[in-house]
Amino acid sequence: MKNRYIHGFIAASALIFALCALFACQPEDRTDIVPVENDDEIAIAKDGKSMFSIVYSADKPNATGLASFLSYYTGADIPVVRDNAAASEYEILVGQCNRSEYAQASADFAGTFGYSIKVVGHKLVVAGSDVSWIALGLRALTSKLVVECLDGKNIVIPKDLAVKQTNSDPQMIARLISKGYDFNLTAESVLTHAPVGDLYVAQGAASDGKHFYIVMRNSADTKAVVYKYDMAGKYLVAQSKEFNGGHCNDMTYDAAKDLAIVAHGQSQGKILTPLNASTMEVLPNINISVGSGAITYNQSRKSYAISQGGSSFYVTDGDFNVKLSATRTDATGYTAQGMGSDDSYVYFPMSGSKDNVLVVYDWEGKHVTTLTVPVALESESMFYAAGRYYVAFYTGSKTGAAIYEIKPVHYYSFTK
Repeated sequence: MKNRYIHGFIAASALIFALCALFACQPEDRTDIVPVENDDEIAIAKDGKSMFSIVYSADKPNATGLASFLSYYTGADIPVVRDNAAASEYEILVGQCNRSEYAQASADFAGTFGYSIKVVGHKLVVAGSDVSWIALGLRALTSKLVVECLDGKNIVIPKDLAVKQTNSDPQMIARLISKGYDFNLTAESVLTHAPVGDLYVAQGAASDGKHFYIVMRNSADTKAVVYKYDMAGKYLVAQSKEFNGGHCNDMTYDAAKDLAIVAHGQSQGKILTPLNASTMEVLPNINISVGSGAITYNQSRKSYAISQGGSSFYVTDGDFNVKLSATRTDATGYTAQGMGSDDSYVYFPMSGSKDNVLVVYDWEGKHVTTLTVPVALESESMFYAAGRYYVAFYTGSKTGAAIYEIKPVHYYSFTK
């Protein structure tokens, strides 16, 4: 009898547990948002609930940042899921997701840089040309939601929502620095150039926006050749004749005169060798009044910046007349190399034993910040071209040269 009561108690407990699992323990019902949408609007969150999930592929920090924003303002707990999960009807797509709706939004910035945020069907799509642009898009979107779409704890957006920005010349590192946003740098090899005979030492590099130029010299500093590649880094387009460029410490491209200019550096710091970038003809040397182991030209400013030995800083006009003279104040412990620039800043790549840094100055000669480049090779030169940043490296006597694209990575994060 006693065992029968025990068995009955166990059976009753199991039944109660099963009923709990069936009813009380079911996931939160997210179907009671009425109305979810009408002809003109769609509710992202209403009365502390949401029909939406946030979907990402390789862009989780941006996705979780948006989830934190929505949770803070609406109280809704919106799940964040990978795009390999089954698609649901209502989704917020953050980044390049495996959904057909993403392609419709990304078409808005095809062939350029930027972001596009729009409603496609029942999905809010946040598309961008990279994670940094997506982060900037989320900043713009969340600002718009707070000002225009937030009503109490509800966020209701118009179906014709359009938040968009495109830019063919984004200068993203400068953009992020000027706004004070946190970011780091990643590096991806886009070109390798093997030694040719005794020309195995990689030095300066530059670009005209359509081609890479890289100078290789011999170990005696008596012979050099400039090689011209396509921007995909796959094809050698042309090369110069041999010339004596000294140490060939750096290179830049002067867009106003279509010149690829090699700075001799070291004991020949006041000598530059220009080449006609179109024909690759080596032109007569140019003598300048200041020492140059590093050189960069900026078309917007029509100015050169010049440095030598990691200490001097000059800005000249397009004919090398000095307009500004300053002294570098950074003390990184890294080895000074070449330099590059965009409209806002001048960048000095400097090599170390485990990584490299970019020391950043403004065009008035003031130190701004120092960025880490996660590559354990000897940097030589740096430049900005066609919307992207590059650093050239010497990879060794048997391997020659490599050019890496340096990408800034910034994520959207929500702070109260």
